[in-house]
Amino acid sequence: MIDATANNLPWLHRNREGEATDDETTPGGEETTKWVVIRTNISPGEAVVIRGRLESEGIPAVVQQEAVGSVLGLTVGPLGSAKVLVPESLAEKALEILAETFEVEGDDEEAAEA
Repeated sequence: MIDATANNLPWLHRNREGEATDDETTPGGEETTKWVVIRTNISPGEAVVIRGRLESEGIPAVVQQEAVGSVLGLTVGPLGSAKVLVPESLAEKALEILAETFEVEGDDEEAAEA
C-alpha cells in the first residue's frame, strides 16, 4: 500500500497548518474567460501551426479535435478536423496576426484582377 503523505509525495506542498502554499495556487479568482473559435474544419497539423504562431505573439490558443479522431490519427472528415480557440478579448488581434501570416486562398486571383 502507498503512503500518501507529503513526505512521500513531493508535489504535495503543504505548510505546517495543512494549507496550500503559494506555489500551488493560481491568481485570477472567479473571473472566467470565454473562448471563441477562430478557425474550424482544418487539419490537426494546420491547427497546431496556427496555435504556435499565436502563442509566439503572446496569445493563448487551444486546439480541439474529436477524441476518437485524435486517438485513431484521423486527419480528414468530421472526426479528423480540428478547430482553434482563443480568448474572446484577443480574437480580433489573433485574426489580424493570422491574416498577416497566412495567405488566404483566392488572394492571388484578386490581386491579379486589380
